[in-house]
Order: sequence, then structure tokens, then C-alpha cells
Amino acid sequence: MAATIQFLNHASVLLAAGDASLVSDPWYSGAAFNHGWDLIATDPSLAEIAEHARNIWVSHEHPDHFSVQFFRSHQPRAEVLFQRTRDRRVVTFLEKEGWSVRECPVGTLVDIGDATLTIGRKDFYDSWSLFEGGGTRILNLNDCAFRTADTLKHLRAATGAIDVLLTQFSYAGWKGGRSQRRLREAAARERLDILAMQAEILEARWVVPFASFAYFSHEDNQYLNDATNHVDAVAAVLPDGCDAIVMKPRDQWTVGEPWDNRPAIAFWRERIAMLATAPRHKTGAAVTLRTLQSQADKWRTRLARRNWKAWMWLARLVPFVDALRPVRVYLTDIGHAVEVSPFSPLKVLRQQSSFHVQMASECLSFIFLNEFGYDTLIVNGRFEASRRGFRRMTRTFALGSLNAAGLSLGPSLLLRSDVIRLLMRGLRGRPPEVKQW
Repeated sequence: MAATIQFLNHASVLLAAGDASLVSDPWYSGAAFNHGWDLIATDPSLAEIAEHARNIWVSHEHPDHFSVQFFRSHQPRAEVLFQRTRDRRVVTFLEKEGWSVRECPVGTLVDIGDATLTIGRKDFYDSWSLFEGGGTRILNLNDCAFRTADTLKHLRAATGAIDVLLTQFSYAGWKGGRSQRRLREAAARERLDILAMQAEILEARWVVPFASFAYFSHEDNQYLNDATNHVDAVAAVLPDGCDAIVMKPRDQWTVGEPWDNRPAIAFWRERIAMLATAPRHKTGAAVTLRTLQSQADKWRTRLARRNWKAWMWLARLVPFVDALRPVRVYLTDIGHAVEVSPFSPLKVLRQQSSFHVQMASECLSFIFLNEFGYDTLIVNGRFEASRRGFRRMTRTFALGSLNAAGLSLGPSLLLRSDVIRLLMRGLRGRPPEVKQW
């Protein structure tokens, strides 16, 4: 009863051992992150494989892992496994769509037939899973931000020895503007360095590079593709005794058997070459200033309802925090600059040349309408900003991301040292290494 891994697409694989069959993060077609991402290779028929699995594990709520389109348009045959959360938002949605869901406490061993699954959490909402079956231990890190030796050593203590590691191999999110390719090149190198460190500290025998088979597909962000890593770069950075298993959609590998990476590498190189002439998503109809002003009012009301107002003012006034200050946004599609503040109505500015960030009006509207809107923006990269402008924007808009994770700015936050560390990192305004703010 040897374990097998079948690669489906992006972060979706089918792990099988005996009667256990587990599909991760099904996303096989359609755009993600407000028309900012698409799959390098699209095959909607892969959904049939996921439908017939015994279980589906969703690592977190980002749309390249939790595809609403998939769960709304396919038969709810499999049981879905998801980490236990306070807001139960994902679970509630899936149950309304007719899916059976098992909420899994973090760190608990879950029986899935002839295999078991252990789910762990990293930071706000990302989760990893350890599949044990067929005498094989497969660790799926997806987007979890284990990027230091200390955090990896803690993970190694929790998981024990592993055989196979599934992890990202390229950056995912905004890494500087059009003229800042060097930042993206540095991020790409850093991502490979992290992958190599993961493999070494976790003592993986094999690494399956995945979760980086998407591209920036909008006219606003296509330049971000200029320094992404190719999957064939993975083998060169792995430590001695660790091999890369590069796969294309539908490839299946029996763990431990010989594998030839060349067909998959050729497949991905051909598909990436085709992207140069692929159509890009276009910016939609402009959102009027009047509509944006109305949406901004509702955004401010939502922030005031979800957070302690005294703490919001404190964050604004404390010098080293310096958060929630007005952000000047130039709206590229309507040619106006506006000032956005959590404490006052949206203001149209007469001076058009002094702003922190520029983006299309639909992107600002998306932030106003969705708590996860800013999280989406920094992943899809549909904006232009200097480091200083990015820092100002993050210190104001990231409060919505905090609320989207079920947290609020208030006294209870003092009990969450992990959240405080992430907040401090966000306040420094460093562009995210992975899909986190």
C-alpha cells in the first residue's frame, strides 16, 4: 500500500494510500484575487478527480486555495476538512452549498481511512497538513510563512521526520513597481533560499515544488512576472540527499520510485512562453467619486464597529505606530486624487501630483466593500507605490485584514503575541514575502 501523489494544479494534489484519498486546495479554472491572477495551465476537467476523492482539505481562505467557483459548481461528494476557526465563515459557506464539513482542531490527528491527517496553523489563517499513510509522511506547507531557522525547527519538533515536502518556489504578491525589478529578483532568490532551508531543517527526502503555478494576469500587474522563478531552478538549491519531483497536471508518482523531471519541466516552460501573448484582464468601468464616497462611509462605519475607537485614535497618535493616517490615492482611470481616512469622509484633492499610491478606482472600491480587500490588493499587485507610500497604505488599510481574520484592534489584542509580531512587521511596511500582509 505505497503512497502516491498526483499533481492536479497549482496547490492542488491528490494524496492516496489504501482507501484514503485526499485532495488539497482545488482551483482549476477562473481568475483569482480580483482578476489579478490566473493559472498557467487551465484544465476544468481536473475537478472530476477532486469530486471523487474521499476528502478535500482546504488550507486557507485565499481564492487560489479556496475556490468558491469549484465548490459552487461541483457535486458535494467528498467530505471537506478545514481548520477550526472562531468565525466558522468557510464552514458555514460550504454547508450552505451542501458540502459535508469536518472542523479539525489544530494539532489533532484526523482519521481519513487508511491514512491520518494532522493540521497545524501559522499566523492568522494559513494552515499546513501532515498526511501519514502507506508508510510515508507528506508535509504540505502551501503558503505557510516558515522562513526562519527557528520557526522551522519548531515545526520539525511538531511534525517529526518527513519524507516529502510540498512547498512554494516563487514569490506571490507585490514586489515593487514597474521600475523596481531588482526587488522582485531579490524576492525570487529569497524564496529559493527559504525552500532550501525548509528542505534541510525538515530533513525531507523529496520536495514537490507547487503552489506557484499561477501568473499575474491583469494589465495593471503583468510586469510582476518579470522575475518569477521557474520550477526547474528548485533542484539546483536543494541540499544533498534531497531530490526535486517536478510534476505537470495529472502526473502521478509513487513515493520512492524513480522520477524523470524533464517532461514536466518542458511542459511548464512551453506554457510560460505562451503567456507572452495571452490576453490580459482589463480594468472595468470606472467607479464614480460619488459612489466611492458612499462606499468609504460604509467602510469607516465597519471599522468603527469592529474595533475600539479609542485604540484606533491611539494607533494614529503614537509616533512609532503612526497608523491609520490619511492616505492619498491617485485614481488612474478617472484622473483624480482622493484622501482616504478612517476618521473622516473621502476627500477629493485639488493637487493631483502629491499622492502615496495610485490604482484604478475599482481597486479602491474593492477595499471599501470587502474586509479582505487590502489583502487582495497586495497579492494581486494592482497598484503603484514607493516604499514610503506602501508603508503609509499598509498602516491604514491593513486594519481590514486584521478584522477579516476575526480579530480587532482593542485590549484583547494584547493577549496575542503572534498577532502583535505580525502587526509590527506590517507597520514596518515590508512588502510581503508570501501572501500575507
